[in-house]
Amino acid sequence: MKNFFTGTLAFIVYAGLCLAVFGYFFIGRLSVDDTNLVDNNIIEEEPIIDELIAIEIDSTPSTNTTLDQQLDSIAAAKALTNSILTSEDSLIPIDNNIIDTDTVQHDLNDESNMALNNKETTVYEANTFIITDQHGNQLTNCTTFTTIYKNNPKVKIPYPCRAYGNELKEIINTNPKAQIIINGYASSTEDADMGMRRAQYVKRLLTNIGVNDNQITLKSAMKDIPFKSGIAQGGIDIQVLNINENSSISNSTKSTIVTAAKPSVTAGSGPYAYQRFTKGYQGDFFYGNRAFTAYIKDIENFLSENPSKKVYVYAYTDTVGNATDNFNIGKDNVNTARRLMIQNGITSNRIVSISKGEESSGATGNNRSIVVIVK
Repeated sequence: MKNFFTGTLAFIVYAGLCLAVFGYFFIGRLSVDDTNLVDNNIIEEEPIIDELIAIEIDSTPSTNTTLDQQLDSIAAAKALTNSILTSEDSLIPIDNNIIDTDTVQHDLNDESNMALNNKETTVYEANTFIITDQHGNQLTNCTTFTTIYKNNPKVKIPYPCRAYGNELKEIINTNPKAQIIINGYASSTEDADMGMRRAQYVKRLLTNIGVNDNQITLKSAMKDIPFKSGIAQGGIDIQVLNINENSSISNSTKSTIVTAAKPSVTAGSGPYAYQRFTKGYQGDFFYGNRAFTAYIKDIENFLSENPSKKVYVYAYTDTVGNATDNFNIGKDNVNTARRLMIQNGITSNRIVSISKGEESSGATGNNRSIVVIVK
């Protein structure tokens, strides 16, 4: 009995030892393998997880957000909102950052119009080439315009006004204290001194025919001159100061007075009683020719021998066009004839010049002519 109990106990101890050894080696190995298996799976899946995270960051936010992260995001957003609302930049309406091209263009147009309205510009209206006195009374009667060229000092005097120089000389001779004021004008798009250079150009024209340099004053001003293709009308004005009222009125109504007091167009006496010239014209305007010059030279000699005689010169025109224009053309032509006589030695106080306009010259053929009578 004792041996049986001893054997059973030994068997139990032995079995326990076997189980302990088995459990130590087998179960321990199994746990190691499981751990390695899990580690291997984690190592193998890490690149895939990293790649997915990178993709999610680049595309859309991850939905696996913890509560703390949500609270942090809300706090950050609230702080950013408060920062924006309290910033100085927030005082500017957000709509101002939106550019409306129509509104911008409208605003630019308004600013341009305001700039133009604020800019002091003098609108220029060209006058015909009329010489006036200090009261604005006309001393000459030219109905055409001078011509100027952009950035060029030359002033083109119209042909019908070409006698203005001699007319000014007569005014100066009658009024020794008179002063000629030449105003030259220029546009803001031209050289700054262009107005003065135009005035100097006209001054040279006058001094070349004998007008005293000391009796000419030059002025200039900027005007809004409307050039077209580099050409404009006007650009110059002439005024004569310090002339007496009688001289001014006499000159301003010269044509009326002379017409009322004109002598009868009848032949004179002697060798130069009547001569009619139909040559020496270019278009409607009389320039003279060799025959006319030779004839007035003979008249000059005759007048020297006959102090009581005078020469009367009449200008006739055709009837084409306006009667007033034709009268002015006749006046221009008779002034040309008068100037040619003075140049050839006949003194101005022995010349009576009259425009007859469309009146009949009493001759057949073309009515346009210059008639010279000595009596």
